[in-house]
Amino acid sequence: MLNKITRFKSESEQQKNYALPLGIMSRISLAILTGALLALPFLFDQLYLFSWIAFVPLMLAVQGLTVKNSYLLGLLAGLSFVVLGNYWIVSFIIEVKGYGLLTSIFLASLYWLYTCQAIALLMAGWVWLATRLKSVHLFLFPILLSAIFSIFPWLFPITLGGSQSQFLWAIQATDLLGVSALDFIIALVNSAIFMFYSKRNVTKNKAGLLIATAMVIGWFIYGQYALSFWDEEISQWHTKKIGIIQSNDKPSIEIPTPKAGYGWSFPVEMEMSQKLAQAGSDIIIWPESRYKGYFASSFVRGAYRGQIKALNTPLIFHDMETVTDKKSANEKYTTREFNTLIAMNKEGEQDGYYRKMQRIPFGEYLPIIENNEMAKGVVNDISDGFMANLSAGSKHEQFGLAGMQIIPLICYEVLFSHFVAEAVVGKAKGSVLVAISNDAWFGQSRQPYQHGGISVLRAVENRLPLIHAINNGPSLVVLPSGRNLARSQAFVQSALQVDMPYSERSGGSFYNQYPWLFQGFIYCLCGLIFLYSIMIWLRKD
Repeated sequence: MLNKITRFKSESEQQKNYALPLGIMSRISLAILTGALLALPFLFDQLYLFSWIAFVPLMLAVQGLTVKNSYLLGLLAGLSFVVLGNYWIVSFIIEVKGYGLLTSIFLASLYWLYTCQAIALLMAGWVWLATRLKSVHLFLFPILLSAIFSIFPWLFPITLGGSQSQFLWAIQATDLLGVSALDFIIALVNSAIFMFYSKRNVTKNKAGLLIATAMVIGWFIYGQYALSFWDEEISQWHTKKIGIIQSNDKPSIEIPTPKAGYGWSFPVEMEMSQKLAQAGSDIIIWPESRYKGYFASSFVRGAYRGQIKALNTPLIFHDMETVTDKKSANEKYTTREFNTLIAMNKEGEQDGYYRKMQRIPFGEYLPIIENNEMAKGVVNDISDGFMANLSAGSKHEQFGLAGMQIIPLICYEVLFSHFVAEAVVGKAKGSVLVAISNDAWFGQSRQPYQHGGISVLRAVENRLPLIHAINNGPSLVVLPSGRNLARSQAFVQSALQVDMPYSERSGGSFYNQYPWLFQGFIYCLCGLIFLYSIMIWLRKD
């Protein structure tokens, strides 16, 4: 790989003129630096500004390189990014399967190599288009990045905006165009800095730079205005007392044994809920769990009903649900397993349930072959049962509890911007997003912090309060402004009560109504640019 990069040739004389005198080790170092700058804000959210300059080193490094070698440097940068930012995949495999460290690193490497393709393709596409267009246009990189990051089939969705939860002015305008637009703005700043730093002919791009400057300034002016508006608006709302249980259960593939002194009919979460109810909680939320026995045992269901009625407080909790179907008399029984959230009112009656819809490929189902029993069996034999096969729910739900409209989300569903917007549209007024997760599978890593930080964007995009109960923490209560009202300590068992501002009349956003507007525009631009570039290429040949 290194020898190939050293023998690079520019694909046009213009690229030769703009190429910086960099050696192979300098280019490699710049690529690794980009990966580190991208990863750090995801590991420590207070370092959010790094994202705004992260791609500049890589953009400098690929100048003068062929498309192939630009791809290789992008691969190196992407690999640095995902290994640093998603190192917890190793812990996940160890916890889930009990594999040794070397085996787990090997399997994690397959995920890393797949994920880093997004940045490799981005750089290859950018260099190819710049060569065909005979210029590096200011807006080319942000258009391409926003398109690739939104369309790439991530296993765990990654956006640059997901690292900006602490940059409140930057995230406000996502209520208009979503997190993909924030990706565009961040990439636009990277592109402008690159243009200045690489000493390109700025005068030829003066109009573009003026437009870009106006866009960035406008984005932040709106951010400052919107943040002030929502701070003032929220200050006038009344509050609801939200009780959150943080179980801090250990991960377990097998059905776990109840803790000493407790049972399925009276888990430790129920005892903690009694204290929250006595403290005046209007609603209590448990995190996602491995197993609670609620669906499997009528005795457990009866015990829950009696205890919740005695608490006189609505409860949201989670259990794994097994459903047996028989389509006709001649067919065998089939079993399906769902990841299910249950809502119980203060009378102890089940008000409804929600089955997880947005599953993680390979982690929760097998793409393409999930309905082919033979192929699925072969894959499971090869992977030693590593691949789960949970069934998907069929519709979004909304529960009326404690005088609020609850829109439920389970685990990684909160990472999918469009999915959450679709869950909210048409029922935003007076709603609250409630996400429950079990991140114990990732050990005591930075992953739960990443998960919680990214969920902040969903509160702003939809202008709704968000409650995120994470089994091992940190659990969050986020205001529609994006401000963290409360964040619990991670990796401890705790019960948290938060006075959360709430309004029956507020909720919803422009983005929530038109979640595909910006991305559709970007896809059209990309299509036109590629079409024009191909026409130039064919005409030249």
